[in-house]
Amino acid sequence: MSKFSKTFAEINPKYSLRPYQKKAVNELIHSLTNNQRVLLHAPTGAGKTRMAMTFITNYFRQHGPTMVLWLAPGKELATQAAKDFQSAWSWQGDVPAAVIEWHGSGESFSPGTTINRNTLLVGGLKMTVQSVATNRRIENSLHEKVSLVVFDEAHQSIAPSYRNLVENLVSVGDSPRSLVGLSATPGRANVEESKALARMYGGLKIGVGDGGNPVHFLQANGYLARTDIVLDSFEGSPKPVDEGLDYSNETLLSLGEDNLRNECIVDIIKDLFKKNHRRVLAFTPSIESAELCAETMRKAGFSYSHAVSGLTNSEVRDHIVSTYLTAIDDLPSPQVIFNCNVLTAGFDAPQTSAVLMGRPTKSMVRLQQVMGRAIRGPASGGNEEAEIRILVDDTYEEFTTLADLFLTWDSLWDPIECVSD
Repeated sequence: MSKFSKTFAEINPKYSLRPYQKKAVNELIHSLTNNQRVLLHAPTGAGKTRMAMTFITNYFRQHGPTMVLWLAPGKELATQAAKDFQSAWSWQGDVPAAVIEWHGSGESFSPGTTINRNTLLVGGLKMTVQSVATNRRIENSLHEKVSLVVFDEAHQSIAPSYRNLVENLVSVGDSPRSLVGLSATPGRANVEESKALARMYGGLKIGVGDGGNPVHFLQANGYLARTDIVLDSFEGSPKPVDEGLDYSNETLLSLGEDNLRNECIVDIIKDLFKKNHRRVLAFTPSIESAELCAETMRKAGFSYSHAVSGLTNSEVRDHIVSTYLTAIDDLPSPQVIFNCNVLTAGFDAPQTSAVLMGRPTKSMVRLQQVMGRAIRGPASGGNEEAEIRILVDDTYEEFTTLADLFLTWDSLWDPIECVSD
């Protein structure tokens, strides 16, 4: 709110940056002046999307009219990016601009579109890969119109199909395009993958903070909460038989049908409520598990217990989420949302002080995204302390190893040295 007197007015910006965010944006602008590729590393909760959108609005003002292609792995991240750009440009823009969602259910991108104003094309990765591979007109149109590619969740960009897409868009043609990667997790478990990621972004990585561990910096300044991580073991789950990149739907459905396991999830939520957590998110292995847990909680007297999934009616889901987002002072009753494959990324609820990861995964990124729902600190509208509960099935050895790593989660965020051969 602005403060006024007869001779003095304090005006607060509507799309402001924290000091460390402003520093990172300035470094990003400077880096692309002398380089074509750079990766921005900002831990979950640090506001990397806001930094990126501020950079893009500056880019449009300097280089427009032009098109920026934002690549997002998933509909929710794509939709969130489009909304964030609308907010950023409405306060930081200088001329009319456009945003096009291009991820299978939004507005289609026409290769005949002419660029007479700044345009952010938010492309879902699968949609973009398929379109460029099968439609030469779209490929040529992107080469002609796009001058900057931004890859959200850039740690995924070294996957062969995504890397081929990016290199095609950035390097092919008479005028090479700039590339910016965004990632909370720039390090890879495999050293060769870390090297490949570093090479893809020119060996140039911009971070936040004072040069040390970014999580320590953000916690010390109240941007991230002090985090307690607890592993809850569950015995008796059948050993998974699939060997894919992540556990199969069949495996997760089997876990979701286990009544004893669902009771364990419910008991953990009740324990969190006893510790005075008032906004809790729980991630379940299946839709059935989410619905059963929510029903059990309601029968136990916790009326603000709900389940959401991709099948939930949009009006019902919006009502559940809006109620969950109600200020705790206005609605102090404890609330939990059990969800399956939603609310992992792109869901901003800073009051959330606890999260239960009740489904196994082989993905460090997924675990970090789940954790990110609860670790907003007081300077970010969140809490001083947060609790992460991870339900570990004793037979899921890969997930158990991954969960053990998170007991020392600060070390996972140490800045990596960009390595190039």
